[in-house]
Amino acid sequence: MRRFEYKTIKIEPKGFWGTKLDEAKIDEILNELGSQGWELVSMQDLEFGGNSWSFHYTFKREL
Repeated sequence: MRRFEYKTIKIEPKGFWGTKLDEAKIDEILNELGSQGWELVSMQDLEFGGNSWSFHYTFKREL
C-alpha cells in the first residue's frame, strides 16, 4: 500500500493593503519543495470582502 505525508504552507500578501505578491519568492519556495520531492496538490486563496489575505499550498510526497 502506498503511503504519503503532507505539508501545508501559508504565504501572505505584503504591502499596506496586502495586495503585493512576490512571484519570484513564491517560485523559489515551490521549486525548493519540489526538489525535496514534494508535489503540489492544492492551493486555497483565503479571501474576505474581495481581498486575498492568505494563500495555503498543500503538498504531498510518498513515504
